[in-house]
Amino acid sequence: MSSIVHDTVAMDRLEPVLIDCDIHIGYETLADLLPYLDPPTHELVVNSGTNGLAMPSYPWNHPTGWIRHDLYDRNAGNDSNFVFLTLDTLRARHLDAYDVTLGIVEPDEAAAFSIIPNAQLGARLCSAYNDWLLEQWLQAEPRLRGMLVVPAQYPEAAAREIRRLGRRDEFVGVFLPGGSRIPYGNPVYDPLWEAANELGLPVAIHTHFESIGIAGALTAAGMPDYYAEYHTLCGSGMYGHLISLLCHGIFERFPDTRVAMVEGGLVPFVGFLWRLDTNWKACRSEIPFCKRRPSEYVWDHVRFATQPLESPDDPEQLIKAIEFLRPADTLMYASDFPHWDFDEPEQTLRQLPAEWRDNVRWRNADAFFRLLTPVHA
Repeated sequence: MSSIVHDTVAMDRLEPVLIDCDIHIGYETLADLLPYLDPPTHELVVNSGTNGLAMPSYPWNHPTGWIRHDLYDRNAGNDSNFVFLTLDTLRARHLDAYDVTLGIVEPDEAAAFSIIPNAQLGARLCSAYNDWLLEQWLQAEPRLRGMLVVPAQYPEAAAREIRRLGRRDEFVGVFLPGGSRIPYGNPVYDPLWEAANELGLPVAIHTHFESIGIAGALTAAGMPDYYAEYHTLCGSGMYGHLISLLCHGIFERFPDTRVAMVEGGLVPFVGFLWRLDTNWKACRSEIPFCKRRPSEYVWDHVRFATQPLESPDDPEQLIKAIEFLRPADTLMYASDFPHWDFDEPEQTLRQLPAEWRDNVRWRNADAFFRLLTPVHA
């Protein structure tokens, strides 16, 4: 039986419910975190380098910009890859505009805290970011829920951070970037999975910062030359993480673990799961922790965000290609606001069969994140 229960009822609402499981927000500069930092880290952020501490970033740039042009003034002299958008902008241009019932917020630059070499610094920055997020966004806007940013390269500290804030209603999960030093199923991450399992918090693995900082190479072929190559291949880290989780038996050892694969596309997961199921039959003595056909764990524990939804010329090809993923039960709507490839909700839902849409719009996310109401027995 699936560990993600679907017998949920929305709050007393007559209008359609919409849950967006991927909204990006961020600070204007790292200095926004100064009030939440301990004195030594405060000093590092202010005095490091030439203009203060800087995070590593992508060597590729989108040729027309990372953020939707209608959301900011491109002539305003923005210095950051990730343009700062205010809470009022988020409300007016997304939450209100699309009548979003609840939005799950993911980090932009703060995702880099997991791929910097100094793990202790990464842990302190994560804690400061989570406190800033709570005070400045989650407590100010009741339609938002947060994902805890944790130092993946320091699993013991990640576990402490999960236990520090993970019981608060404002936080509904844990964020891990696709870029990492080693795949997330490796036993070195057990403290992180143990803490998430203990608190019943799902983990979102989200494409971000592959090949940057201490993260492994995007592909064995080497570094892409163009952003178009990167954006086509960036889900490769997520495929590696999912296979690692399955082979290491994470869902056996931590049975309340739930994982969302966000911004990795959909179609590639089909081929990788088929191949892993086949290899499991021949190699199961090597991975005894994976006690069932690997794909069976997926239906019980894993969900997929819609964005970016592949768009073949013939829409029926997409439906046929992803049927193996049981999309009616595993897909969750994601906008990726405010990024350039933002997916408007009705545009996304129109591409899917009518019988899937209500689940994708909100029911799957509600059950996965345990959001709206207590689950009926």
